[in-house]
Parts: sequence; C-alpha cells; structure tokens
Amino acid sequence: MKDEISQVREALDEFVRAKQKLRELDAIRSERVTGEIGEWFAEKLTGARRAETTSQTGWDLLLGDKRIQVKCHAKGDQNNARWTQWTYKDKLFDELIILVFNKELYLKEAYRMTYEQAHVRVKWDQKQVVLRWDDCTDFRIRHFPKELEPFLM
Repeated sequence: MKDEISQVREALDEFVRAKQKLRELDAIRSERVTGEIGEWFAEKLTGARRAETTSQTGWDLLLGDKRIQVKCHAKGDQNNARWTQWTYKDKLFDELIILVFNKELYLKEAYRMTYEQAHVRVKWDQKQVVLRWDDCTDFRIRHFPKELEPFLM
C-alpha cells in the first residue's frame, strides 16, 4: 500500500505543476478537480470502499453498511471561506468527512462526524445554508495513518 501511496503522491505533484501552468495560461480558474482526490484520500483514511459510480447520489464511500459522504475543498492562498455548503434535506448518508486541502493538495484540516452531528450545526438561517468548520472543531481528525503522511502539511 505504501508504494501505491507514494505513486499517487508523485502523480499529484505532477498534476499540481500542470494546474499551475494551466492557471498561468488562464485555462483553469478553480479547484473543482479535487473531489475525486478527496474521495480517494477518505477511502485510504477509513478503509471504506468508493461507490461504483462517481454519480452515486447522497454518499461516496461504503464501510460495511455505513454510507459516508465526502466533501473536499482545495483552498487557494486568498480563499478564507471556512464552510461546506449543506444541500441535504434528507438523511442520505450516515457519516460526513470534510477534507480541506491547500492549492498544492496537501491536507490542511479534516473533520469526521455523523449526519446528525453535522445536521444540528448547520446554519439554516443564512442565505446560503452551510456547515461552518469552526463549529465542528470537536470532530477534527488529528491523527492519520502513517502511509498518508505524504499528504499532510
């Protein structure tokens, strides 16, 4: 598994260099490509398996009979937003993992909580319904498997 982890890290470093060049050429302007990377990382973190399709509604990983939703963010240097948009009116998953990477795809912070724990912290009275990370600090993941160290800041 360590060899696979190292190979993925090396490929991501190459990918980051390519994204930097594409930004310079104004070919890309956002970080939307990180969702798949986040799901892969969460799979390695939890031992769960990814859904068969990337368009699975409501959850991304399966751990036994537990459905896990992964929300992944890649933050540019000037992006200070500290929230995840909440679009879930129905309970489609059992657990939520939020991963926050920097623009070089190194993990800055991560959170793991049940649907219910997240749901009660959602800011329902806002124009945009969000889950603020600062309201979830008690669910911050502080310890990671050694093999994921190449992804940590």
